[in-house]
Amino acid sequence: MVRENLEIGRQIIHLLVGILIISMLLIIDKPIVLTILLIFFLIAIFLSILSIYLKIPFLTKILSNFERDHNKQFPGKGFIFFLAGAMLVIKIFPQNIALVSLVVLTFGDSVSTLAGFFGGQYRRDPFNRYKSIYGTLLGMLVAFLIGMLFVNPIESFIASFFGMFAEAVSIKLGEQEADDNLIVPLAAGTALYLFRLL
Repeated sequence: MVRENLEIGRQIIHLLVGILIISMLLIIDKPIVLTILLIFFLIAIFLSILSIYLKIPFLTKILSNFERDHNKQFPGKGFIFFLAGAMLVIKIFPQNIALVSLVVLTFGDSVSTLAGFFGGQYRRDPFNRYKSIYGTLLGMLVAFLIGMLFVNPIESFIASFFGMFAEAVSIKLGEQEADDNLIVPLAAGTALYLFRLL
């Protein structure tokens, strides 16, 4: 039960941070949003490095409870890569592509993770034994529906499909597995950008 509650807590934080970034992008100029995210990104890296050497009561508790891959090498990894992924798609792509990419990251990834976590008996993903096909499909559906707020249905489907496909597949960068929070929005945004070029 504790494990389930922690996973729900992690995904609530994931959703809240994503919704906050999407909201900022809708009401604040892109350069200002990027500046704000960069400040939080640098603060997060600083606290991550600091927490390796010092025990900071409040920070240590958050990392130990809500960071799934909490370790001495890279505390706060998920949050840091979430900010990095958000900054990259906002910087690289036009506004509505960035928004739908953030939707896939925020809603698709969270729904997929929770569905896979609570429905372990349905885990049948041939690409990644830690994922589930039905979780990926459910995440894709939710991202597709919300994504239509920013782009047309075909474009929302393309972004959702490729973003969630990247989430379902383990991608290696050298010896390390690439973080979903970085790969998912970039895959969604790149697929939609290339579709528009065609």
